[in-house]
Amino acid sequence: MGNSICMLFLIMLLPLNILAQKSKKWQKGEGVIKEIERKRSGRNVKEIATVEFETKERKEITTYIELFRIPILGSMKSVGDTITIYYEKENPAIAKTNSGKFISQYGMYILIVVGIISSGKTLLNMRKHNSRRKA
Repeated sequence: MGNSICMLFLIMLLPLNILAQKSKKWQKGEGVIKEIERKRSGRNVKEIATVEFETKERKEITTYIELFRIPILGSMKSVGDTITIYYEKENPAIAKTNSGKFISQYGMYILIVVGIISSGKTLLNMRKHNSRRKA
């Protein structure tokens, strides 16, 4: 009984959390990468960029943004590159970037589809080869 009440409470809080995240006002801006730091934690490697940008109110801000990273290759950004950032209007030190967002969100699904197509093609070739042997 207690677990179900707790679960119901969490389910009721979920929409409020989503609405709170959506209500942030993100401003678009251009920033320049001043420094890139690589952090390793076990097998995971992150590249954190120190980015300097100017808000629409002409205020200079320096913040840290995690760069999208391709395994083995690393980030496609380097010091001095200009990147598009989105910063929170009320607190410009909170910033993010959308670079690589598509690949990081859908990359695994793309690899699964490619694997299924490749496997399907191999199975079709095997069937053709087996049907020729029987004939």
